[in-house]
Amino acid sequence: MKNMLEELTIDLNKCKEVAKAIRSLTLRLDTFTDPNYYPPKNEDPDLVANYFFFMVAIDHRTGVQSKPFKGIIDGRTYEGSDLLYRLGMLKYKEDPEFFTTDRMRNITTEEVTKWLSVRKPNYMTIRDPETRAMLLRDAAIKLEELYSGKALNIFKGKDVGLWLRRLSEFLAYSDPVAKKSFLLIKFLERRGLIPKVRDEELRVPVDNHLTRIAFRLGIVIPDEEIINYIRLGREVSYYTDIFIRLIVREAYSIICVKAGIRPTYLDDLLWSLGRTCCTIDRPVCLYGCDRKECNTRNILGGCNKKCIFMDICSVAGSKKALEIREHTKINTWYY
Repeated sequence: MKNMLEELTIDLNKCKEVAKAIRSLTLRLDTFTDPNYYPPKNEDPDLVANYFFFMVAIDHRTGVQSKPFKGIIDGRTYEGSDLLYRLGMLKYKEDPEFFTTDRMRNITTEEVTKWLSVRKPNYMTIRDPETRAMLLRDAAIKLEELYSGKALNIFKGKDVGLWLRRLSEFLAYSDPVAKKSFLLIKFLERRGLIPKVRDEELRVPVDNHLTRIAFRLGIVIPDEEIINYIRLGREVSYYTDIFIRLIVREAYSIICVKAGIRPTYLDDLLWSLGRTCCTIDRPVCLYGCDRKECNTRNILGGCNKKCIFMDICSVAGSKKALEIREHTKINTWYY
C-alpha cells in the first residue's frame, strides 16, 4: 500500500450534514442498569466496576459472520455482545466474587469456554476462548499488583489522559485507538462510578460497526485501494487498521463538536444503528425493516422503520452499500 495518509479523507461538508441531522434528534440514553446485562443499582461500587472492567476486557468479536455467537436463554434469543453480557450477568448473580482478581488471575480456557457457552438451540461457545482467558488473567494480575484489585483505583483523580495511560498497561486495553478504554469510561461514568468527563476529553469507541457507518455515510472516504481490500475481504495490516480507525474517530469528533453531542451519547446511537439498521449484508435502506423489537427505536423514541441518515447517506438505497463495508481485521482483540 502507498502512504496511508493518501488513502483516507474526512469530508467536512458531509460531517456538517450528519451533525445537522443529529441535532434534530432527542436521544433516550442507556443507563446500563438493565439486570439482564448489568449489575442493578445500589450494588457494591467495587464489584460493579470490576464487573465492567473484566467484561469490557473480553468484549470483542464474539463470533464470525458466517457463525454468529447466538443462543436462547430462558426462551429469549441473544446474539453477539448481548449474549456475552447476559452470560456475564448470570455468572454475577450466581457468584459475584467471580469478578475479582483472586478468581480471574488463574482462570483457564476451559473455565471461559464453560462460562461463555449456550446449549440452545444448538451448543455454541464464544470465539477464541483461549485469548479471552489470557486477557482476563493479565488484567487480574496487573489490577492486583498496581491497583489493589479494584478497577476504580485506575480512575483516581480527573485526568482522563492518565486514565487512558493506566488502562493501556493492560493487554485488553492496549489498543492505540482506545476503543475498549472509552467504552469502559462510558459504562462507569453513566453508572456514576467515576467523575463526569468533559466532552472534549471523550472520544467515540470505534469498532467495526462505526467504521462501516463512517464509510457508507461518506464522512470518511477511502481510496480505491482500500475499497478493493474491502470488496475482496482481504485483511489489512495492524498499522492500517489503527490508522483507519483513528481517522474515523476524528471524523466523529468533528461531528460531535458541530452537533453539540457528547461522544459517548453519539456512540449509543451509532453502535445500535450498526447492529440493527446499517448491517453488513441487510441495510434497511435496501431491504426495509421487519424488526418487532429494536434498540435503535428505543434510543430514538420510535421510528418509521427508515434509517435516520437515509436522506444524506452517500450510498443509501444503492447496491453500492453492500460493497462499502468496514475493512477486515480478523486477529484482533481491540474491538
